Order: sequence, then structure tokens, then C-alpha cells
Amino acid sequence: MSVKSSGSVYRVKKRHLGQIKIYSDLDCFSKTERTFLLGLLELCSSLDNIPESDNNLTIDVTRTELQEWLKEKNIGSGDTILKKRSAALTEIGLFKKEKYQRPKCKPADLFILQDATNVLDVPSKRKQFKDHRPHRQKLKEIKTQLIEADAQILDSSLPIRLARSERLWNGVFGSCMRSSRTDPRRTEPFSTIYRIGSDQIEIITSSQSDSEICHVDDQRTIRAVITMVCIEIVERMDLGKEIRNEFYIDIVDLCDIMGLDGSGANRDTVRDSMKRLYSTNFNLILDSESETGHRFAEQFGITPGADDLNFRFLTELDSSIDREYGGGSVRRPRWYRIALHSKTFQDLVDLNVISTFIDNKEILKVSSGLIHIFYTWCCIHVKRSGKRVINITLPDLQKFMIPASRYDNFRDRFLAALKHHQEKNNQVWHQDGVNIINLFGYIVKMEPNLVHDFLFTAYRDKSDPIIGDSSMHNRLLNTGKLQGQLDLS
Repeated sequence: MSVKSSGSVYRVKKRHLGQIKIYSDLDCFSKTERTFLLGLLELCSSLDNIPESDNNLTIDVTRTELQEWLKEKNIGSGDTILKKRSAALTEIGLFKKEKYQRPKCKPADLFILQDATNVLDVPSKRKQFKDHRPHRQKLKEIKTQLIEADAQILDSSLPIRLARSERLWNGVFGSCMRSSRTDPRRTEPFSTIYRIGSDQIEIITSSQSDSEICHVDDQRTIRAVITMVCIEIVERMDLGKEIRNEFYIDIVDLCDIMGLDGSGANRDTVRDSMKRLYSTNFNLILDSESETGHRFAEQFGITPGADDLNFRFLTELDSSIDREYGGGSVRRPRWYRIALHSKTFQDLVDLNVISTFIDNKEILKVSSGLIHIFYTWCCIHVKRSGKRVINITLPDLQKFMIPASRYDNFRDRFLAALKHHQEKNNQVWHQDGVNIINLFGYIVKMEPNLVHDFLFTAYRDKSDPIIGDSSMHNRLLNTGKLQGQLDLS
């Protein structure tokens, strides 16, 4: 195992490899946890080169190695899933959790597989849950009834060629969220000074319930919902049907559009995100008499003279249909009824208002909220047409992206997100050198700087199919059929 490997480490004794049948027959964990454990044992078996006599010697595998193995077998292998499975098996005593020290690195979690005999007295999990096959049929009945009632269903089976972003939620309010899921400002209100040109306005972010305040990773959920809502609105417009601010969504469809499998861990992640977006309020404080307040209100179509405005992305979020079908037997809500903020909804259905922008649909699969906000920054400042080249330092970029966060926290998380983006796209990351990043049509040059940490140069890829010169956006712009996009620079 490479000393440069990162993430958790799993340790299995040689003798445990001959006891796969025993582990398989245990009934103290769920089916998905069993699949995970057997996948780990199979991987260790494939790596086994220990002499047969040395049954107490161990095999170590990294989280990355395990993820690649599970992925090949179409078994859930995301970071969240592995953490959940590992925690569950540790809780019942099948894993012993210790620390694994790597040279010049923080200690990683070490999960050591224990003897099957250690958990023989743990209560069975197989009997805790009822047979859910009847309730799967109920879920089909739900969708059938919604279709018959002409409900507005956000369905991932519709063709999704492009993603959509919304100017307030993916732009202004994206900069006023917590900087990460570990940001300690979970429930306490905080203030952000948002820059609009050379002027500033104040936005106070708070929670309206006991739920956490949303964080930047919720940007993906916003983009996914806006995309699906826009598709449904266009379809109903084409058919001449009434459009209401009431949409039904299957949480599995929402996972699907984000490129996530419908596993329980992913569903919980998206449910929690929806809950945060329902409970988080953005209080926009404007001086309507000032030039800045007037300009902001004009650009975003806000009622003239309004000084104190409150916005929540989701103003209604309930799962009453799930409780009607299945009662307590359904462990988690699956169908949701949602409503958007009234102004957002009105902007989406008004053909005279340009409130959304076309995005590359691949960004919906990006989990890092900082990458989403950086992409939005490029959209606003580099734009989607023309020849603009923007140069900016990392400290100045932070003032635009997440101004209320600590700079050192932002820097570390942002650089980690960019590195992950490069590696995921099979690009080499130069730790102390220059990196050229393709951000869904924007080319970003990132170079170290002794004074400002890093300098960024961003410009548009003219050959990109979404924002390039031959894109639909630019063809319409050239024919005069499309207004110029919003200028917040």
C-alpha cells in the first residue's frame, strides 16, 4: 500500500478469508452492510499473497482500493456510503476502530475486522424491517394517481440536455451560505456583505426551524431542482396547460439527476439538503433610496421601495403522500410536494424575465459547492460570449465567492475541491506549480504567487458546445433573439 494513500484503511487477518461463509450467515447487520463486508473480504482474497501458515498476518487495503473494487461490482462505493457502512459495523462490534499513522500525514481511521464470534449475541437486524415489496407497489400507485390528477411531477426520465441555474439562488445567495458542511455556524444567524460592482449590500442568513442553515454543497440540489422545474414548465407551456407553484418529486429521481445511485445514504443526503433549503432564510437588507439599492432591485426585479426582503428557496416541503401510503412501515419519505419562493416561481414562468442561465449538465454531478460557486463566478464575470479575460488573486476571489468565511478555511477547502475536480477528470494536479483547469467550458489558469497564494486567469473556451461561439446561446445572441445576460461585475 502506498504511503501517499489517503482515507481510511481496512485490515483483515489471513484466517478471516476462509470464513466468508460464516460472515455471510450473520444476521446482525443489514443486506447492504453484508454486501459491503463480503466485497471487502473478496478484495482481500484477491490480494492475498501471505503464506498459508501465517493465518494471523494481516492484509491492509485503502479506502480508494476498496471503492474501485466495489464500483467494478456495481456496489455503492461513495465516501458517504463507506463511512456509513464502516460506522455501522463498528457499532455492532464487527470492526474495531483505531488510528493508522502515515508518514507526514494526519492519522487515518483504521477499521480492523473482528472474529465473527464477537457478534453472535448481537440482535438480528433481519427481523427489524417488514417486507417492503407491497409498499413498492404503493409507490407506483402514487405516481399513477399523480399523473391522472395532472400533477406537476419533476421526472428525471425526461430528456435533460442542459442544466439550469438561477441568478439569485446560484449567484447572490450562494455566496451567503455556510462555507462547508463542517462550518460551525449551523444554527446561529450570520451576516454577509455582498459586493455588487463597487457597492455592497448586507444579507443575513438564518434558520427558521431546528434544522441547520444550508451550506454551499446545497448548490447542487438547487441546480437540480431548478433544472427539473424548468423542464416541467416548458413542457406544460408547450401543451397549453396551467402552471402552478406546486411540484411533486421522487427523491430517487432527484438523486438520479445528480448522478447518484438511489441508495439509502444518498437519499438521506439529498433529504437533508432539501430540509436545509426549506428552513434557511436570507434576509436582504436594502436601502431603497440609495443608488446601490435601486440598481440591485432593478436588476433582480425586486419591488421598488422594498427595504427588508426575506427569501427561502423552498416555501413548502411535505411528504404527506408517503404517510398516506404505507404509514410507519415506510422508513423514510420518498415523495415530496414542494413550492418555490413566489418570486422565483414567477420569474421562471414569465417569458419576459431572464432569471435562469444554461449550464453544462455535468455540473449537476459535482458535489463540491465551492466548484458550483466558482463556476457561477465565471458565468458572471467571464460571461458566456465575447473575449473577456479575467485576472484575480485568491484573496479577492474569496471576497466574491464566500465573503463571510475565514480566508484560510476557504483557501484550504477551495484548493482541495479544485484538486479533486482535476483528478476526477483524469488531469494531473501540480501541487506547487501551474494548473490549467477546464471548468465546464471556462479555462482557468492557476499559478502560485508569493504574496497572494495564487493568481487566477479565466477565459471562455470558444469551442465549448454549451458556451462556445457555436453554442445555441451565442447563435441566438448573434441573431438578436436573446438579450445580453445579467451584468453583476
